[in-house]
Amino acid sequence: MPRLIVRSTPSHGDSVVELSRLRTTIGRSARNDLCVEDPFASRLHAEIRRRGDSFWISDLGSANGTLINGLRLTAPVQLNDRDIVRIGETEIEYSERADTAPARGRTSILFSDNSYTPAPEATITANSRNSAANLLSSLGTSHQTFIAPSPNLLLKTIPPPVVPQDDALSIISRVSLTLLSPLSLEDTLQQVLDCIFDVLSADRGYVMLLEPREGKPQAGQTAEFDLVCKALKSRRQSPTPEQDIQISHSITEQVLKKGDSVLTSDAQQDPRFQERQSIVLGGVRSVMAVPLAVEGRVSGMVYVDNPYHSNRFTERDLQLLKLIADVASIRIENVRLLEVQQEQKRLANELAVASEIQLRLHPAAPPALSGYDMIGVSFPCYEVGGDYFDFIEKRDGRYVIALGDVSGKGTGAALLMSSVHAAVRAHTTTRLSASEVVGEINQYIYDNTPANRYVTLFYSELDPRSHQLTYINAGHNPPMLVRANGEVTTLDIGGFPVGITPFCDYREGWVELEPGDVMVIYSDGVTEGVNEQEEEFGEARLIEIVQRNRGRTAAGLRDRIDEALAKFVGKAKSVDDLTLVIVKRKSSED
Repeated sequence: MPRLIVRSTPSHGDSVVELSRLRTTIGRSARNDLCVEDPFASRLHAEIRRRGDSFWISDLGSANGTLINGLRLTAPVQLNDRDIVRIGETEIEYSERADTAPARGRTSILFSDNSYTPAPEATITANSRNSAANLLSSLGTSHQTFIAPSPNLLLKTIPPPVVPQDDALSIISRVSLTLLSPLSLEDTLQQVLDCIFDVLSADRGYVMLLEPREGKPQAGQTAEFDLVCKALKSRRQSPTPEQDIQISHSITEQVLKKGDSVLTSDAQQDPRFQERQSIVLGGVRSVMAVPLAVEGRVSGMVYVDNPYHSNRFTERDLQLLKLIADVASIRIENVRLLEVQQEQKRLANELAVASEIQLRLHPAAPPALSGYDMIGVSFPCYEVGGDYFDFIEKRDGRYVIALGDVSGKGTGAALLMSSVHAAVRAHTTTRLSASEVVGEINQYIYDNTPANRYVTLFYSELDPRSHQLTYINAGHNPPMLVRANGEVTTLDIGGFPVGITPFCDYREGWVELEPGDVMVIYSDGVTEGVNEQEEEFGEARLIEIVQRNRGRTAAGLRDRIDEALAKFVGKAKSVDDLTLVIVKRKSSED
């Protein structure tokens, strides 16, 4: 995989960064994929974007420029093996060889990677008990406390069962070897029953696991769990369907809540059983049940029984069942953790693909429009986000400049964002007016999304010949137009957010951009940025920054906004997507 060898200042050392993404941004801001602590780098300085099998580098309007092989970058350039990119005092070598590495003993520069990496597999093995003898000494656990309804039961050990050492070691060996192969949870549980039936003369056997009940617990409540049969086995007939399985309530209470193992030679006469009538009708005589537990956490139980006319279970049978259950618990825990990890990897891969698709929906670069300086940037709060912005050239020579903010965050918001992107793109090819375009988008979103989803949208069309901007503000944060003399106009004419109500009439607003005027369109992730004191950045701060820096380029103004927001927020966690679009009409001094 192609990579970057980053040679920063001597105090920061070298680092290797693999180019595994569609786009890798470079700059001084912590929002970048590659953050360089270089005082001569702009906050959003440059980006490397994959196009097919090649990688291209572009400058993002940096103040000091980007050099490639000693030449200043003025347009996107394809990178070739061993090309040298210089950003301030930082030298970056592009390498297509996989064997490149930083100098030994040096430290890495600060590298910001927001991609998700699953946690390493949590593995529990019999070795953690040091030896088979230690495993034996930990058997025969008894619960003293039941934390309802969580399955994290507290265990208190009681004296170990008396099992002949040779038999115990033999069983440990057989069960461990049997469960050693990588199987699914279902197959593992079935093998547990096979091991039990090889050792004990049981007629029926079940492995039951505690699983979270569907639905999220309400505030102040703990999660609830159900005991679910995950595997069953019978010697004399086909396994009973899961819905017909009935186990004495007394047994589940004693095993799960009290934490005791259960052994009865005659359940029909045992005073501990309250449901004697159901036991008689079921023909059950001898019963054993033991908890499945690993390091103090109970995850279920193993249950076996025999009919009235069969042999009775003995104390030795119970000790063997405990032994098998303890060894099996370790394997079951491993399989469940592995399945969770695999699911996390699958979700992470899907999010990576979704993030790349969403990135492709954003324009790679603003239009090169004579007399104007434009720039747009978006940073999702999570892997994917609900903010949308676009630059679209119409057939009549006008340019659509749009920015939207979908209600909510994450995957659902990203899906709706892609629908908005498609709707805007489709309607800009028509001869509809701006108000008609937004009206059609509103109807489309209303008809095809849930009632609790909507989009705030700023849609505008700029005529570069007359410098007139026609706009619709559909419930969005009012963009600000800062005139060359510092006067501020808010662009708030329009109507309701898109998707709230059908057949909405939208009013059009008009402004003329004069030389030196700056229009800043933003999502609420800018003004609603919160610091550690839970104070919002606010519109007033944003206006003050734009007024003070209105003479800068669009990229320079973007950097000043990002710098002020980062300084204000500090170490507080980002809670919303952040998107900025800046349009400046150049003056004679630019």
